[in-house]
Amino acid sequence: MPEAGALRRADLVREAAARLAEAGVEEPRERAELLWCRAAGETRAEMLLGAQSAPAPELAARFAEWVRRHAAGEPLAYLEGSCGFYGAEFAVDARVLVPRADSEAVVECALDLLPESARGVAADLGTGSGCLLLSILRARPGCRGLGVDRSAGALQVARANARSLGCAARASFVQSDWLEALRGPLALIVANPPYVEPGEELGPGVAEFEPAAALFTPPGAPLQAYERILARARAVLEPGGTLVFEVGYGRADAVAALAARGGWQEIGRRKDLGGIERALAFRSRSAC
Repeated sequence: MPEAGALRRADLVREAAARLAEAGVEEPRERAELLWCRAAGETRAEMLLGAQSAPAPELAARFAEWVRRHAAGEPLAYLEGSCGFYGAEFAVDARVLVPRADSEAVVECALDLLPESARGVAADLGTGSGCLLLSILRARPGCRGLGVDRSAGALQVARANARSLGCAARASFVQSDWLEALRGPLALIVANPPYVEPGEELGPGVAEFEPAAALFTPPGAPLQAYERILARARAVLEPGGTLVFEVGYGRADAVAALAARGGWQEIGRRKDLGGIERALAFRSRSAC
């Protein structure tokens, strides 16, 4: 039996679900249980078996803090400090975007075009957590990687992930505004530039907690980052090198048209799990 005055785990989860429901969180009961399991390091079965027991005060306090922050919109990945992506776990915090499963389409598109025996250099522009670059390096052990970001904080996160995933010896990181500091030659460039226009509707907590510079385009210039990358990429790609972009909903044709006007040939597309065209691949026409 729990000590007098101590709340049982079941009571804490029920109160958390009510608070999350008031905050407008979808499926609040399921989310409260998930928060408990993550905070406690338990499976759902373990949570249910211990439902009538009172947790240690430290665990109860941690759970309450996580519920408060999540009710305010903070992503679960920031609470945990990690997020799964392409079969690996990446450390994340408020300095980088939370990796999305949709972005795995970029990795798959790049790997389709990068032979298993490839030994060149792959660059990831706006690398953030390094999820795109390091996923490619894990799948192509002969390649080396270069993570590029304007944010020194993001590069710290990416370096830590390179170490934890065993890629540190093959990955370098440089602070740069897109390709300005790069010289090449590169076999592959991948990029997930900002493509959300100011005022565009996003999921709960995204605009409030994730880095705005990695999300939003300048007002009235939704393709600016793509234009800048396309203008410089040909100079640093090796002959036959590949450029792969992530694009937002409904933007694939606009980005493809922009690339075609600059002399690039589209060589591949990939849809995300929702059936949205999410990755576009190009090669310079002069290299074809």
